[in-house]
Amino acid sequence: MHNMLRVAVIGAGMMGLQHVEAIRRIPGTEVVAVADANGDLARQAGEQLCIPACYTDYRRMLEEQKPNVVHNCTPNHLHFGINAELLRRGIHVYCEKPLGLNSEETGKLCKLAEQSSAQAGVNFNYRQNVMAQEMHVRMADASRWGRTYLIHSRYLQDWLMYDTDFNWRCRSEYAGKSRALADIGSHFFDLVQFITGQKIVRVNATLKTVLPQRLPSPNGQPVDIDTEDEALVMFELADGVPGSLIVSQVAAGTKNDLEITIDGSAYSMSWSQENADKLKISTRDTPGSLLYTGREMLQGEARQYATLPSGHPVGWQDGLRNGIQAFYAPIRDHAPVNYATFEDGDYVVRVVEACVQSHQEGRWIQVRQ
Repeated sequence: MHNMLRVAVIGAGMMGLQHVEAIRRIPGTEVVAVADANGDLARQAGEQLCIPACYTDYRRMLEEQKPNVVHNCTPNHLHFGINAELLRRGIHVYCEKPLGLNSEETGKLCKLAEQSSAQAGVNFNYRQNVMAQEMHVRMADASRWGRTYLIHSRYLQDWLMYDTDFNWRCRSEYAGKSRALADIGSHFFDLVQFITGQKIVRVNATLKTVLPQRLPSPNGQPVDIDTEDEALVMFELADGVPGSLIVSQVAAGTKNDLEITIDGSAYSMSWSQENADKLKISTRDTPGSLLYTGREMLQGEARQYATLPSGHPVGWQDGLRNGIQAFYAPIRDHAPVNYATFEDGDYVVRVVEACVQSHQEGRWIQVRQ
């Protein structure tokens, strides 16, 4: 196949494996190699997913395999260096979020992306869910949507609720100054800006570390934690619409509970990624009709994301595949850009930094433009 894409993945953890499986659902792609500094992880990924070549040195992989596209699925503190090298080599890069540890890094990456011939995208996969696309299409139709009144949302998890729960994301030297907001709140920040077509321009946030010490191993010494477990954020969009977000990684009984509700003058829309194939449409007289992900129920460009009949749920993995496919489209077919760019990733990092500053100073903070 003349336009077969040779794809490599750096990082053989959970996200790296998910990327490989999603890539293989896209015709005209070939996963040629995986690299991870942990040789055991790289070998396990190669054996589990039948990847032909495994490396501990990603630079050697680039030299020997010459991939067209590389997916960067490494921990946050490694994103900048790898992304910068890929762009300098002219290799298309699709990076896990956040794009970098801080806006200094992400700003430099944006400049490199402008100078490079390569495409550069960030995996904010929730914007590629069918119903997120439907919400975007509906809000763009001002004649039917009307005015936007309010946005209220949450993103709740419980995987870090005990002091014996530990992950590299808990330490700022690996994850950055923020954890809960940078890790999961960032998904919401991208999602709401995509759906509404408006940037978040100012924030007022409170961050809290519920567990100031954690045990990295059963017999280990307690480790001081300098990243937040939960956050409350008020925000304002460029058009003046207010919103709120509750984020927690210590909320018992929640697994990946991202929900967004947008109230408009004609009706309200509510979507939960744990029920990803349904969009709740509410008017004053009909408080709860459901749209399903069938093409007959959707509008405009959102229909292209509906590949199954109504009642056949689509979810997280489908959003990941959709995002990767959207990233590949301009590379293969010179299609318009319809994915989260490095500029989008950079702006989300600036929103998170504004939240951290707001918490530190106890006031509303303008997001740096």
